[in-house]
Amino acid sequence: MNPPDEPLPSQVIDRLKRIEGQVRGLQRMVKQGRPPADVIYQMAAVKSALEQAALHYLEWDAQRQHVPEQVARSVRTTLDLIAKIL
Repeated sequence: MNPPDEPLPSQVIDRLKRIEGQVRGLQRMVKQGRPPADVIYQMAAVKSALEQAALHYLEWDAQRQHVPEQVARSVRTTLDLIAKIL
């Protein structure tokens, strides 16, 4: 794989670091025996954060690859639909 022409925005890395912290928090919650509803709620938050990070990453890659805006918009719409189904 070739190195990217444009650096990955720090926004994506920052989001991934926050997600990492959320996952560590989930581990603590499970170890502490927190109520399942609390744990599941936080899992949903992590899932949503990952989806957003993925979208930002794909937008960056589309710009880097010079993907036409119409194609990039179609990909975003498809990913939004997949996220809603999951």
